Amino acid sequence: MCSHYGFMPNVVHQSNNINSIIQLVRNGLGISIVPSSLKKIHIYLELSFLDLDNNFSTDVLLATHYSDESESTYSAISFLLV
Repeated sequence: MCSHYGFMPNVVHQSNNINSIIQLVRNGLGISIVPSSLKKIHIYLELSFLDLDNNFSTDVLLATHYSDESESTYSAISFLLV
């Protein structure tokens, strides 16, 4: 995404935990590209969200427990993979 906008970020802090990422940004320790759904969840005076253009997409996965054989899981998989 960054190269699309013509720059390479200087990555100083990294986290796989979205709450940690939000806290780093809230504390003024950088910026982050995040899913748009966070705008509705993380409402803080220290944060502002800017909409990026719609030329980006991301792959999504369905996470299930490896031994889940429930009917609802099978229904979800059948529905989503059609």
